[in-house]
Amino acid sequence: MDMCVSAVQHLRRMRGGSQSHLLRASDGAHYVTKFMNNPQHVRVLANEMLATNLGLRLGLPMPRVEVIDVSDWLIENTDDLRVELAGACIPCSSGRQLASLYAGDMTETSICDYLPDDELEDVVNIQDFARVLVLDKWTCNSDGRQAISSTRRHEAAHTLRYS
Repeated sequence: MDMCVSAVQHLRRMRGGSQSHLLRASDGAHYVTKFMNNPQHVRVLANEMLATNLGLRLGLPMPRVEVIDVSDWLIENTDDLRVELAGACIPCSSGRQLASLYAGDMTETSICDYLPDDELEDVVNIQDFARVLVLDKWTCNSDGRQAISSTRRHEAAHTLRYS
């Protein structure tokens, strides 16, 4: 983590228990952002940062994590920047949050919870799946891991990146 970027636009809510959001940042990149007041507790942010940095050190295809500054103005002016806690819908917390670089091209990637069996044989980095699974078991990550599949135009090959 070198710097802190600023969130400039909310794009959409992401799936998952931490109720993360996809934000565009001042550096032009897109980040999946988890907020300090997420329903899974602030420690999931520390766990994700630690596990991701371990994975990157091991050479696994994982997006880097950054700190992103989310302004009060963006929270106040974006109705969708909310989390549900104990049945109430409250604004996401402002200030510094955990952000994972969105690992795909916004137009040519798809996030998959389950890769269809008939596409598995086209994955060019399938060996990384076993390595990521070992990291998850070692770090006691019990959440389902998402894979981002990017396919080059006019090619059947998929490359998986894990978040």
